[in-house]
Amino acid sequence: MSFKPPYWSPSEAEAVLFDWDGIIANTHLDFSALHKKYYGERKAMLLEDSVSLAPRKREALLREIEELEMAGAATAVLVPGAPDVIAWFEKHGVPWAVVSRNCGKSIIKAAETLSVKLPEIVRSRDDGDSVKPDPRALADTCRALGADIAQTLLIGDYIYDMMGARRAGMRGVLVRKTVEPGWDEWLELYCRSMNGLLDELESPSSVIPWEYQETAKRLGTDFHEKTAGLTVLVPDELSKGIDRWLLEAASFGIGSFAVADVIFTAGSWKGNASFEPARMGAPLIDAVRGLLRARFPLASVERAAGTKRYTKLPDDIDEIEGFLLEAALNDG
Repeated sequence: MSFKPPYWSPSEAEAVLFDWDGIIANTHLDFSALHKKYYGERKAMLLEDSVSLAPRKREALLREIEELEMAGAATAVLVPGAPDVIAWFEKHGVPWAVVSRNCGKSIIKAAETLSVKLPEIVRSRDDGDSVKPDPRALADTCRALGADIAQTLLIGDYIYDMMGARRAGMRGVLVRKTVEPGWDEWLELYCRSMNGLLDELESPSSVIPWEYQETAKRLGTDFHEKTAGLTVLVPDELSKGIDRWLLEAASFGIGSFAVADVIFTAGSWKGNASFEPARMGAPLIDAVRGLLRARFPLASVERAAGTKRYTKLPDDIDEIEGFLLEAALNDG
């Protein structure tokens, strides 16, 4: 089954990044005692916030984390359904890798305990200068796979995984028995188990992407189905605020944006600072792609052709929603 925008399905992923602990191996890690010992009542990320500790205290924390991980790896058990999910992606020719916050030694030890063959690409916290949910860790792994980050799926069991997916502009599936308070705003697709994810892969359902979910709740999925079929012409004279105009239009699920063959000048950037500074002096189409790619990965950007008719949205941001609602109503 093939899904067109505004829908997506994990079954259409072109590459997959698996978390390790809780997704493939269950090592029953519990860091709560370390949180209390080193951070007291403060909510902290064990690894990232360790830089705030005195050097000796930080060394002690990292040593205790590794000891916990190695002990857990020695008694690891396989997560039910994990081999079947991996086999499904391999059967469909989808490359995969492991991305974990765990140390590399514990991943290797757990794999030995489970007699599980690791993929060629395994990224632990020992690799590079970043770990999930830092998007650089995910982007680096995608590059190693030769995959497009916007077409990559991240499967994880914790909020850091979903934060990483959101920050990187990739799709994410949370696999966990329960969802904790405050997690909902990060979630795109939720399965209670890996066997549940396998069911989703074998009998896929249409999922509204995370970036459109709020609009879909308010205006309905029929609205998004209509806007996904539109190709909107981007003004080639970049007045102040065109970056905000683009982001507002894209938030309604516009399927495609047509861009004139002009250069994105330094003067244009001064009035539209949401664009990447590196795009100055490059074609405008590259600047638009760069702006939309991580935020609205389903939106395509094409070069405008003089012979083609395009939808022209109002210049006023506040009028875009009303225009699209009327267009969708007339089309229906």
